[in-house]
Amino acid sequence: MRKTHTSYTKSRYRQFLVLMVEKYQPLCALCSKPFDLEVDTPTRGLDLLTEHHADGNHYNSDLSNRVLVHRTCQKSYHAKDNILFWRQFK
Repeated sequence: MRKTHTSYTKSRYRQFLVLMVEKYQPLCALCSKPFDLEVDTPTRGLDLLTEHHADGNHYNSDLSNRVLVHRTCQKSYHAKDNILFWRQFK
């Protein structure tokens, strides 16, 4: 089977995530639960890991500011921020 550019990029990205989890950050920065590499980085489909900016500044791209988190943790974290933001207008 011939690999396409997209599948090659996806496999390289998966290898990078696995290396990052194994070597540098075995726990989610928001929920402190360990990453399960078989579930969180599937060979096909959606990755369940994403990056989070620790200081909240998305323009600060220092490696010390970027951490790996579960995608669901990231969504719930930002949903809480949005709820608190909109409550001030009621």
